Amino acid sequence: MADEITFWDFSRSQALSRYNGSRIDVREIAELCRVRGEAEAVDPHLPSADEMAGIHPLALKRPRRWEAAIAAMIYASSGQLALREEIIKARELLDRLPRPQRSALTVSRMLALVPTMIAGFRFSRQGETFNPEANRYLEGARFLSLLLEERPALDVEIGLCAHRAGVTDPVLPEHVSATGANRMVAFVASLLDNSRAGQRTVSVSQQTATDRAAGTVNSLVFLHYAHAGELEHFLRTLDRHADDMRAVLARYDAASATRFRFTPLDPFSEVVERDMAEVFGPDWTGAPTDPRWRRGSTLDSAVEDAKGKMARFMRNAPLDIDRLLRLHKDSESPSERGVSALHWFDRHQRQPLDVRARYDVAFHHRLALTTLEKDGVGIGMERGWDAYQWLAWSAAYGSARSAMPLLYARSSTEPESHVSLRSFNLRQFW
Repeated sequence: MADEITFWDFSRSQALSRYNGSRIDVREIAELCRVRGEAEAVDPHLPSADEMAGIHPLALKRPRRWEAAIAAMIYASSGQLALREEIIKARELLDRLPRPQRSALTVSRMLALVPTMIAGFRFSRQGETFNPEANRYLEGARFLSLLLEERPALDVEIGLCAHRAGVTDPVLPEHVSATGANRMVAFVASLLDNSRAGQRTVSVSQQTATDRAAGTVNSLVFLHYAHAGELEHFLRTLDRHADDMRAVLARYDAASATRFRFTPLDPFSEVVERDMAEVFGPDWTGAPTDPRWRRGSTLDSAVEDAKGKMARFMRNAPLDIDRLLRLHKDSESPSERGVSALHWFDRHQRQPLDVRARYDVAFHHRLALTTLEKDGVGIGMERGWDAYQWLAWSAAYGSARSAMPLLYARSSTEPESHVSLRSFNLRQFW
């Protein structure tokens, strides 16, 4: 990245999206704030262009002016008026950077990356414990260090969550939220386009309309469609979701310096299945042959935690697969892939709790290993972020004390407000 900032709007209103991909000078941030303020009828009271250009990147001089500049960039890109208690988290993030990365910071480089990270990721001072609501500064510093490192390439892995629907109304949305998907990709582009890597590649993985989809959606959702004889409609909805994401990623791939690609989840799932067979035998129920999975290990702890979470969703009622197959074959749109999905669902439902927990842990552990092998970073955009996932990643990077280059984007159920970052979210866009 040169002395300019590549701007991306990841706000709710998308009021500045017409400037997406533009190269701007630090002085132009103030003008973007003014334009957004007029569009949203907000008076942000932010610093002038001269005041922003005159800050020290590490806040060694005039720290309040530095804070104001951070607030301005957060507002320009996210539309949120951050509180001081949120802004000063940027200081702690910078304090934890290694010396080479700190010395490489210019004003433009700092304003391009640090406010984006504060806006999009929630941080906590927690030590070694897991917090589903916030990231550790330990991970934040490693993540930022990789963005600031001059390197030939940087790979980013993003796994999107299984297609969710409400329990009371277990129907999938016909399409992915265009605004939500655009905001997510713009946020990632803001980080990667302003990194110092020569080539940046973002792989967004999503389950597509194959038989494995029967094991990734909530069982209530799948059964809703199966009992209604609408499995082909369910699968076509997944096709549309994949098409929606491909279209969004293609637009950003064309406009951004970062390569965005859609990757169906099945090939990765096949790798995880091979991992399971190697460690636990062909039916995945045997004692682990790999010492990393043995009793008392981090991965074993992850499995125990996953079992506790999954036990709440286990079905007790027997599954009448023959009836569901008849309903599908007698439906308006019978299909071979619907039959295949039903058989997959039946096999998945028969799996013991131990096996399901092992598989989910193996899935996240393999994702962590893939990221580690590429020396890349991970960005969490799926809804859930549980202790067993964190432990699975920790096992790949050594232990819970190790810094992992994985950050989960903000998630919030609070009523929308442009004041503070508490209500800002990037993850729930299904």
